[in-house]
Amino acid sequence: MVSPWNFSNNKMTWHSLIQSNQHLVCVVGDRSYDLCLALLKVVETIGRSSTEVFRQQEPSSWTVGDLSHSNVYFQFSAGGYETSGKSYTLVDFPTSANAMKMLATGAFGSSNQIAGTPIVSAVILAINVENGLTTNLIQVAELATAVGVRPILAFIDQPKSLDDAELIEMCQIEVSEGIDIYPERILTGNTELALDRQVINYSTPEFQPIINLIELLNQTLGPHPNLAQRPLFAPIYQVDDQQDETSILTCQVKQGTLFTGQAVDIIGFGDRIRTECIRVREQNTDNLLTAQVYAEPGWVRAGQCITTPKKMRSYVQFSAVIYALTVEEAKLHLPLVDQDEILVSFWSLKTAARLIFGKEDSILSPSVDGEIKIGIGEFLLEESVPLNIGSSFEVYKMEQLVAIGTVTKTID
Repeated sequence: MVSPWNFSNNKMTWHSLIQSNQHLVCVVGDRSYDLCLALLKVVETIGRSSTEVFRQQEPSSWTVGDLSHSNVYFQFSAGGYETSGKSYTLVDFPTSANAMKMLATGAFGSSNQIAGTPIVSAVILAINVENGLTTNLIQVAELATAVGVRPILAFIDQPKSLDDAELIEMCQIEVSEGIDIYPERILTGNTELALDRQVINYSTPEFQPIINLIELLNQTLGPHPNLAQRPLFAPIYQVDDQQDETSILTCQVKQGTLFTGQAVDIIGFGDRIRTECIRVREQNTDNLLTAQVYAEPGWVRAGQCITTPKKMRSYVQFSAVIYALTVEEAKLHLPLVDQDEILVSFWSLKTAARLIFGKEDSILSPSVDGEIKIGIGEFLLEESVPLNIGSSFEVYKMEQLVAIGTVTKTID
């Protein structure tokens, strides 16, 4: 993996920065770019940050799902910094629609090879005091809460030409009443004045709100989860049965570790096979491994998962946030309705399912004008699937990809 501190202005570097094991902080709103730049500028004097590279960077595009057939993507810019012994990646979204698409599809989570926990550590709403808390930002906050992202912070930014204490107070009240947020997580400041200063003096009032934001992130975000120390979760993509009562499994380790001599469970489709890993070999592409295990022919199937014994289980029902592809992305207009018979795809596994909305007349239609359409529903699967809260999946109707979702709750 490319080191996140080898900053250069190219797509792979920023994808590597997203994939690195550090706190991912998403910043969205009218003032998001200036807020990210001001924060990086302040940190640069006391730690390490990518201020100049972030300043020169063009937004990158991130494709969601299978690169071979997906037309779904969103744009972002990213910058990294270190302070107080912690590493952070700031992700600036040019519009709230880009942020919502990332949150609903779990895009960064699946690419970061993590399962069972939101990969986004925090969301900062960068609010222009003159515009106040917009409907789009409320939707971002509600979606972040739905997919388990905490904390949510708000930074109310005022232009340097504006000094209106009453307007700022009104905006603070609007934020506290409009979204689920602690009062101490609503900050106010002026990024224009902070960016105009050539020399940073921490005793000047321009920088104190930025310093407060940095300290608040340090206080509220604990150590980032170590993926290697989490229970093993490795979806199986291919099975080659051998004549010596073993099988060679092509898999991808999304969390945990897989090593020779390890006792493992293989779960999925209602089965739990207890076996041992005889040999592990790395492949040349897509972070794939081959693992040879004791198993008679026909025992193991593609779509099952290798796990730590007794640490994971399969489910046939779950709740999820669902992002409906736009007509442009899906290349057709095919809405999802209550009781729809669909196919759900996790990694290499596709299984039939029934979609259940809260109301019988509910419908999730694709947008024709680029507007983000997101729904919440339950899925009843035909076969049990190993999954976690935070797992991403694709939804197919009439053999067409129409939606991408993120699991928010597993149902026994």
